[in-house]
Amino acid sequence: MCQFDIASFGDSFIYGSELPNNHNGSLGWPGQAAKNLNCSYKTFAVPGCGNDHIARQIYSYYSNPTNSNTLAVINWTWLHRWDFYMVKHEKWITLGETCVPEKLTQDINETEAHRVVDFYNDYTNSSLVWNKFRNLQTIYAVQNFLKNQNVVSVQTCMDYHLIDQSMHAPDYIQALQTQVSKEILWFEDKNFLDWSYHNHYTVTSRLHPLDDAHKNAATKWQPIYKLKLKDLNDKPVS
Repeated sequence: MCQFDIASFGDSFIYGSELPNNHNGSLGWPGQAAKNLNCSYKTFAVPGCGNDHIARQIYSYYSNPTNSNTLAVINWTWLHRWDFYMVKHEKWITLGETCVPEKLTQDINETEAHRVVDFYNDYTNSSLVWNKFRNLQTIYAVQNFLKNQNVVSVQTCMDYHLIDQSMHAPDYIQALQTQVSKEILWFEDKNFLDWSYHNHYTVTSRLHPLDDAHKNAATKWQPIYKLKLKDLNDKPVS
Protein backbone atom coordinates (compact mmCIF):
# COMPACT_ATOMS: atom_id res chain seq x y z
CA MET A 1 0.00 0.00 0.00
CA CYS A 2 1.26 3.47 -0.92
CA GLN A 3 2.06 5.50 2.19
CA PHE A 4 0.71 8.73 0.70
CA ASP A 5 -2.74 9.86 -0.41
CA ILE A 6 -3.77 11.49 -3.67
CA ALA A 7 -6.45 14.19 -3.62
CA SER A 8 -7.94 15.74 -6.73
CA PHE A 9 -9.59 19.10 -7.35
CA GLY A 10 -11.45 20.25 -10.43
CA ASP A 11 -14.69 19.92 -12.33
CA SER A 12 -16.45 17.18 -14.30
CA PHE A 13 -13.30 16.23 -16.21
CA ILE A 14 -11.57 15.22 -12.97
CA TYR A 15 -14.71 13.75 -11.44
CA GLY A 16 -15.47 11.63 -14.49
CA SER A 17 -19.00 12.78 -15.26
CA GLU A 18 -21.12 10.32 -17.26
CA LEU A 19 -18.80 7.40 -16.48
CA PRO A 20 -20.99 4.39 -15.60
CA ASN A 21 -21.13 3.52 -11.89
CA ASN A 22 -18.92 6.46 -10.97
CA HIS A 23 -20.89 7.33 -7.85
CA ASN A 24 -18.05 8.96 -5.87
CA GLY A 25 -15.72 10.30 -8.56
CA SER A 26 -13.17 7.52 -8.07
CA LEU A 27 -13.24 6.52 -11.76
CA GLY A 28 -11.90 9.82 -13.07
CA TRP A 29 -8.36 9.57 -14.40
CA PRO A 30 -6.60 10.62 -11.16
CA GLY A 31 -8.60 8.01 -9.25
CA GLN A 32 -7.66 5.29 -11.71
CA ALA A 33 -4.00 6.32 -11.52
CA ALA A 34 -4.16 6.28 -7.72
CA LYS A 35 -5.62 2.78 -7.80
CA ASN A 36 -2.84 1.62 -10.14
CA LEU A 37 -0.28 3.08 -7.72
CA ASN A 38 -2.05 1.47 -4.76
CA CYS A 39 -2.64 4.86 -3.16
CA SER A 40 -5.73 5.91 -1.26
CA TYR A 41 -7.70 8.54 -3.13
CA LYS A 42 -10.27 11.23 -2.52
CA THR A 43 -11.74 13.78 -4.90
CA PHE A 44 -13.18 17.19 -4.21
CA ALA A 45 -14.08 17.75 -7.86
CA VAL A 46 -17.52 19.23 -8.51
CA PRO A 47 -19.01 19.10 -12.02
CA GLY A 48 -19.70 22.56 -13.43
CA CYS A 49 -17.73 24.51 -10.83
CA GLY A 50 -15.41 27.45 -11.44
CA ASN A 51 -11.80 28.07 -10.46
CA ASP A 52 -12.85 30.05 -7.39
CA HIS A 53 -14.62 26.93 -6.12
CA ILE A 54 -11.57 24.78 -6.86
CA ALA A 55 -9.39 27.25 -4.98
CA ARG A 56 -11.68 27.19 -1.94
CA GLN A 57 -11.54 23.39 -1.83
CA ILE A 58 -7.74 23.44 -1.97
CA TYR A 59 -7.45 26.10 0.74
CA SER A 60 -9.85 24.20 2.98
CA TYR A 61 -8.11 20.87 2.59
CA TYR A 62 -4.51 22.02 2.89
CA SER A 63 -5.10 24.49 5.70
CA ASN A 64 -5.00 21.32 7.83
CA PRO A 65 -1.27 20.55 8.24
CA THR A 66 -1.96 16.82 8.52
CA ASN A 67 -2.92 16.84 4.82
CA SER A 68 0.35 18.33 3.59
CA ASN A 69 1.68 14.90 2.60
CA THR A 70 -1.17 14.39 0.14
CA LEU A 71 -0.36 14.77 -3.56
CA ALA A 72 -2.66 17.43 -5.06
CA VAL A 73 -3.93 16.74 -8.57
CA ILE A 74 -5.59 19.88 -9.93
CA ASN A 75 -7.34 20.48 -13.23
CA TRP A 76 -8.16 24.18 -13.56
CA THR A 77 -11.40 24.78 -15.42
CA TRP A 78 -12.85 27.23 -17.97
CA LEU A 79 -12.21 30.91 -17.31
CA HIS A 80 -15.78 32.00 -18.10
CA ARG A 81 -17.21 30.20 -15.06
CA TRP A 82 -17.95 32.51 -12.15
CA ASP A 83 -18.58 31.58 -8.52
CA PHE A 84 -20.79 34.05 -6.69
CA TYR A 85 -21.58 34.17 -3.00
CA MET A 86 -25.24 35.00 -2.45
CA VAL A 87 -25.23 36.87 0.84
CA LYS A 88 -28.99 36.68 1.31
CA HIS A 89 -28.93 32.89 1.00
CA GLU A 90 -25.47 32.31 2.51
CA LYS A 91 -24.41 29.99 -0.30
CA TRP A 92 -22.23 29.90 -3.38
CA ILE A 93 -23.59 29.50 -6.91
CA THR A 94 -21.69 28.97 -10.17
CA LEU A 95 -22.53 30.74 -13.40
CA GLY A 96 -21.29 29.83 -16.87
CA GLU A 97 -22.10 30.03 -20.56
CA THR A 98 -24.51 27.09 -20.32
CA CYS A 99 -26.14 28.33 -17.13
CA VAL A 100 -29.86 29.08 -17.38
CA PRO A 101 -32.11 30.36 -14.57
CA GLU A 102 -33.71 26.94 -14.16
CA LYS A 103 -30.38 25.54 -12.96
CA LEU A 104 -30.31 28.00 -10.07
CA THR A 105 -33.85 27.73 -8.75
CA GLN A 106 -32.90 24.99 -6.30
CA ASP A 107 -30.76 27.58 -4.53
CA ILE A 108 -32.46 30.93 -5.23
CA ASN A 109 -35.92 32.00 -6.37
CA GLU A 110 -36.85 32.36 -10.04
CA THR A 111 -36.75 36.17 -10.09
CA GLU A 112 -33.28 36.25 -8.57
CA ALA A 113 -32.10 33.50 -10.90
CA HIS A 114 -33.08 35.54 -13.97
CA ARG A 115 -31.44 38.68 -12.57
CA VAL A 116 -28.18 36.89 -11.79
CA VAL A 117 -27.97 35.15 -15.17
CA ASP A 118 -28.77 38.40 -17.01
CA PHE A 119 -26.04 40.20 -15.05
CA TYR A 120 -23.54 37.48 -15.92
CA ASN A 121 -24.42 37.55 -19.62
CA ASP A 122 -24.51 41.35 -19.88
CA TYR A 123 -21.49 42.37 -17.81
CA THR A 124 -19.05 39.58 -17.03
CA ASN A 125 -18.88 36.74 -19.53
CA SER A 126 -17.97 38.89 -22.55
CA SER A 127 -14.82 40.34 -20.98
CA LEU A 128 -11.93 37.98 -21.70
CA VAL A 129 -9.37 40.33 -20.19
CA TRP A 130 -11.39 40.40 -16.96
CA ASN A 131 -11.79 36.62 -16.96
CA LYS A 132 -8.07 36.15 -17.54
CA PHE A 133 -7.07 38.57 -14.79
CA ARG A 134 -9.54 37.16 -12.26
CA ASN A 135 -8.60 33.52 -12.87
CA LEU A 136 -4.87 34.10 -13.11
CA GLN A 137 -4.90 35.87 -9.75
CA THR A 138 -6.85 33.02 -8.20
CA ILE A 139 -4.56 30.31 -9.59
CA TYR A 140 -1.37 32.23 -8.79
CA ALA A 141 -2.50 32.68 -5.21
CA VAL A 142 -3.23 28.96 -4.86
CA GLN A 143 0.11 28.00 -6.37
CA ASN A 144 1.92 30.15 -3.85
CA PHE A 145 -0.23 28.83 -1.01
CA LEU A 146 0.73 25.26 -1.95
CA LYS A 147 4.40 26.18 -2.05
CA ASN A 148 4.18 27.85 1.33
CA GLN A 149 2.44 24.77 2.73
CA ASN A 150 5.12 22.58 1.13
CA VAL A 151 2.45 20.68 -0.83
CA VAL A 152 3.46 18.68 -3.91
CA SER A 153 1.06 19.09 -6.84
CA VAL A 154 0.38 18.22 -10.47
CA GLN A 155 -1.63 20.90 -12.26
CA THR A 156 -3.37 20.73 -15.63
CA CYS A 157 -5.85 23.08 -17.29
CA MET A 158 -8.86 23.08 -19.61
CA ASP A 159 -8.78 26.64 -20.97
CA TYR A 160 -6.06 27.68 -23.41
CA HIS A 161 -6.92 31.33 -22.82
CA LEU A 162 -5.22 31.03 -19.46
CA ILE A 163 -1.77 31.28 -21.05
CA ASP A 164 -2.61 32.66 -24.51
CA GLN A 165 -0.84 35.98 -25.08
CA SER A 166 -2.10 36.64 -28.61
CA MET A 167 -5.03 38.76 -27.45
CA HIS A 168 -6.33 40.49 -24.34
CA ALA A 169 -2.95 40.13 -22.68
CA PRO A 170 -1.57 43.47 -21.43
CA ASP A 171 1.67 43.41 -19.48
CA TYR A 172 0.08 42.75 -16.08
CA ILE A 173 -1.70 39.69 -17.46
CA GLN A 174 1.42 38.44 -19.23
CA ALA A 175 3.34 38.76 -15.96
CA LEU A 176 0.79 36.50 -14.26
CA GLN A 177 0.71 34.10 -17.21
CA THR A 178 4.48 33.69 -17.03
CA GLN A 179 4.28 32.70 -13.39
CA VAL A 180 1.18 30.49 -13.56
CA SER A 181 2.28 28.58 -16.66
CA LYS A 182 5.35 27.26 -14.84
CA GLU A 183 3.09 24.91 -12.89
CA ILE A 184 0.73 23.89 -15.71
CA LEU A 185 1.19 20.60 -17.57
CA TRP A 186 -0.80 19.60 -20.64
CA PHE A 187 -1.98 16.50 -22.39
CA GLU A 188 0.62 16.74 -25.16
CA ASP A 189 -0.09 20.47 -25.64
CA LYS A 190 -3.84 19.85 -25.38
CA ASN A 191 -6.47 19.87 -22.68
CA PHE A 192 -8.10 16.60 -21.63
CA LEU A 193 -11.07 17.04 -23.96
CA ASP A 194 -9.06 17.83 -27.09
CA TRP A 195 -6.56 15.10 -26.25
CA SER A 196 -9.47 12.66 -26.07
CA TYR A 197 -10.76 13.79 -29.47
CA HIS A 198 -7.25 13.62 -30.95
CA ASN A 199 -6.87 10.02 -29.83
CA HIS A 200 -10.38 9.05 -30.97
CA TYR A 201 -11.58 8.19 -27.48
CA THR A 202 -15.29 8.19 -26.74
CA VAL A 203 -16.76 11.60 -25.88
CA THR A 204 -20.43 12.14 -25.06
CA SER A 205 -22.70 14.76 -26.59
CA ARG A 206 -22.24 16.72 -23.36
CA LEU A 207 -18.47 16.79 -24.04
CA HIS A 208 -17.45 14.30 -21.37
CA PRO A 209 -14.71 11.78 -22.26
CA LEU A 210 -15.60 8.26 -21.20
CA ASP A 211 -13.74 5.26 -19.81
CA ASP A 212 -11.22 4.71 -22.62
CA ALA A 213 -10.09 8.33 -22.27
CA HIS A 214 -9.87 8.23 -18.47
CA LYS A 215 -8.09 4.88 -18.50
CA ASN A 216 -5.45 6.10 -20.95
CA ALA A 217 -5.12 9.42 -19.15
CA ALA A 218 -4.41 7.51 -15.94
CA THR A 219 -1.71 5.54 -17.75
CA LYS A 220 -0.23 8.76 -19.14
CA TRP A 221 -0.02 10.56 -15.80
CA GLN A 222 0.87 7.58 -13.62
CA PRO A 223 4.69 7.93 -14.07
CA ILE A 224 4.50 11.63 -13.19
CA TYR A 225 2.40 10.92 -10.11
CA LYS A 226 4.94 8.28 -9.12
CA LEU A 227 7.76 10.84 -9.34
CA LYS A 228 5.73 13.35 -7.35
CA LEU A 229 5.05 10.76 -4.67
CA LYS A 230 8.81 10.23 -4.46
CA ASP A 231 9.13 13.99 -3.90
CA LEU A 232 6.71 13.61 -0.99
CA ASN A 233 8.82 10.82 0.43
CA ASP A 234 11.96 12.96 0.14
CA LYS A 235 10.43 16.01 1.80
CA PRO A 236 12.30 17.10 4.94
CA VAL A 237 10.48 16.43 8.18
CA SER A 238 9.24 19.70 9.65
